Amino acid sequence: MKNFFLLASVAIMVLSLFACSSDEEQTEVENPAAIDEASAFSGAPLLGDVVLENMYEDEARKLTDKTPVQIVTVLEGTNRVTLDAQFRGVRDFGFGYPLYEFELTDEFAEAMGGIAQGMSGSPVGPPGRIMGALAYGEAFATAPRRFWVTSIDAMENAITHQTFGEMFDAERAAAAPGGIQAAYTPVKTPLTISGIQPNRLEQLSSHLEGSHFDFVQLFADINDAPAAPPTVTTRLAAGDMIGVAVSTGDVVNSIGFGTVTQVYDDGTFVAFGHPMVGAGKSSLPVYRAITNGIVSNLQIPYKSSSAYGNPIGTITKDLTPGIVGELGTVPSMIPVKVTYQAGNGPIVEKNHKVAYGQESFIPIVAALTMDSIRQEISSATVDGTVTLRFKETETVYTESFRSASSATFIDVLLNVDRIVLSFTDTLSNSAGEATLADVSIAIHDKPQIMLAELHEVIVPEEGITPGEDLTVSVVLLPHWSTTGEERTIQRDVMIPVPEGFPIGPALLTVASANPFGPPAPFLPPDFFFFGPPDGPQPALPENLDELIQKMKDEQIDPGEITLTLETLLPPEAFFPPEPSLPPE
Repeated sequence: MKNFFLLASVAIMVLSLFACSSDEEQTEVENPAAIDEASAFSGAPLLGDVVLENMYEDEARKLTDKTPVQIVTVLEGTNRVTLDAQFRGVRDFGFGYPLYEFELTDEFAEAMGGIAQGMSGSPVGPPGRIMGALAYGEAFATAPRRFWVTSIDAMENAITHQTFGEMFDAERAAAAPGGIQAAYTPVKTPLTISGIQPNRLEQLSSHLEGSHFDFVQLFADINDAPAAPPTVTTRLAAGDMIGVAVSTGDVVNSIGFGTVTQVYDDGTFVAFGHPMVGAGKSSLPVYRAITNGIVSNLQIPYKSSSAYGNPIGTITKDLTPGIVGELGTVPSMIPVKVTYQAGNGPIVEKNHKVAYGQESFIPIVAALTMDSIRQEISSATVDGTVTLRFKETETVYTESFRSASSATFIDVLLNVDRIVLSFTDTLSNSAGEATLADVSIAIHDKPQIMLAELHEVIVPEEGITPGEDLTVSVVLLPHWSTTGEERTIQRDVMIPVPEGFPIGPALLTVASANPFGPPAPFLPPDFFFFGPPDGPQPALPENLDELIQKMKDEQIDPGEITLTLETLLPPEAFFPPEPSLPPE
C-alpha cells in the first residue's frame, strides 16, 4: 500500500509538470472557454499539442472486427477530448479509395445525439494513431450509430493532387471538371451565416441547390465578424476546431466549421474528410474556432461553433477526400461595399470581403445586407446599381436594374447574381479572364410601386403606308402610388415603316423591358426563316474590355417599352412558288 501511494504521488507530480510547460501556458491563453475538468467523457481533455502517428491502408486492413478506436474532437471550448468507437471493416463506395466503417460506442456521445455536423475531419484510430477523418454518417439513425472515415492515405494524396485551377494557371488550357455522386449522407459542414433571418435560410438553400454548396448545411448565427483576442497562436493540432470563411464583414459572416485531421511539419494540414464546396483550387481564410456544445436536431445534431482571432492560414485545395490548408499565409479577398437608402432617408454603408473563387456569394451578401437594414417584408421598388472593377483592366463596368415586387430580397439576389456571374463564371465569360478588384452595390428602396399597365394603344384609322412613319400613342395606367393629378400617361412613338413592307394585315406588339432577356419566340413547325439575319451581327468579344463594352451596349433601360411591327402574311407571300415537275 505504501508503494501504491508513492507511485500515485509521482504520477501527480509528473502531470503537474506537464501542465506547467510553456506549450500548456499558450493553450490556456488562447482558449476563450475551457471545458469542465469534471467532464464525463471517456477521455480527459487532451492538453497541449496532439501528435498522432498515421496508420495507412495496408495496416488498417489487418485490424480485426470491433477493434477499439478513439475519435479526437472538440465538444466544448477549444479543448480536445476523445470519444470511444470500434472498427467494423473496410468498405468501397466507389470514390476510388476505401472508407473505413466504425460504430460509436461512447455512451455520453450517444446521449448527446451521436455524430454531429462539425465533427467532420475529426481524427479516428486506435489510441495514438490516426486512420483517417470522420466524414460520413447516417441521418435519422439510432444507437449504435455507424459512421465512415476517409483514409489518411486519400487525404495525403489530396495534398499533391493537381486541381483544374492549377492546370489552368500552368497551361492556360481549358479543362472539363468531373463530379462524384454519393449515395449516403456526408457529415455536412455547418455554414453559419450572421445577418440572416431564419425565413431566408430556406430561400438561400433553394437558390444554392445543385451548386457546389451541397456539402454545407446553412444555419443562422448571431455572431459578428471574428474578433481577435489578445494572444492567438497560429499553430494547429489534430482534433482542433477550425472555421473556413466564405465571407466576412459588417453584417454577413459566412463561416464553415469542421475539424483538423492531421498537421505536418511544413505547416500543411488536412481536414473535414469530405469537400467543403468541392471547388478544387481554393483561397479561403482559416480561423481558429471555439465550440459551444452540441445542438440536438431530429435529423443529425451539430456543433455550435464560432470563429475567433485573425486568419491563421489558407485553404488551398477543396477535393473529395477533404480540404488542404497551409498555415501562416493569409489570402486576399474581394472588397464588397453595399450602400442602402430607403426613400429619402440616410444612406447606410456596410463593408464585406468575399473569398476569391466564391464570387457567387456576392449577391447573397448584397441581398442579406439589404434585408437586415430594411427590417420588413413589404412591396416596393428597388433601383440597384452594380459597379465592378477588375485587376486585368482599368475599364469599370456599371449596370443598373429595377424591380417592383413583394420579393425584393429575391430580386436583388437574382439581378446581382446575373451581373457578377456574367464576368466571373467561366462558362458564361468566353472573352477573357476577369478577376474582381472590388465591388460596389448601391440599393435605393422606394415605397412607391413604379409599375404601369398598358391601358390603350391608339393607331391611325387609315392604316399603315409603306415608306412613311407610323405614329402610335401608348397610354399607360401607372400604380396609384406614383401618380399625381393625371391618372394616365400617354407617350407617342414614331415607327419608320420600310418601303418594301408587305401590304396586308400586320401585328403591332407592345412589350416592356426585361433585364433577363426576351422569351424565345414560338414558331409553328411549318414556319421557316430564309436568308441571312437582318442587319449586321455584332462581333464576338475577344478580351475583357470588349466584353465590358458588349455588356454596356446590351443594357436595357428599366423603363423602356418596345413596339414591334410585323406582317401577318404567310411566308409564301415573300417567295414565289417553285415550278413543279411534270409527272413521269
